[in-house]
Amino acid sequence: MNKIFDLKNFYKYKEDNSFEVKKAEGGLPVTLWETYSSFANSNGGVIILGVGERQDGSWYTTGLKNPEKLKKNFWNTVHDTKK
Repeated sequence: MNKIFDLKNFYKYKEDNSFEVKKAEGGLPVTLWETYSSFANSNGGVIILGVGERQDGSWYTTGLKNPEKLKKNFWNTVHDTKK
């Protein structure tokens, strides 16, 4: 991945082969793992949770209800050899 995510430019970004946003309102989205796998098998990327995408491609924040739980679930799944 050649780009570095800069929070100051949040509203200028759009999804591409380096950045993907997910609302994650009900927990880790199922589609997260497809994106994770895709990034792992390419040049990497950034997955941003708590963000939605409008029809024009611009982003907006949705927030996360329990970020610590999401983080724990993410790492538990990543390290689970049965997944």
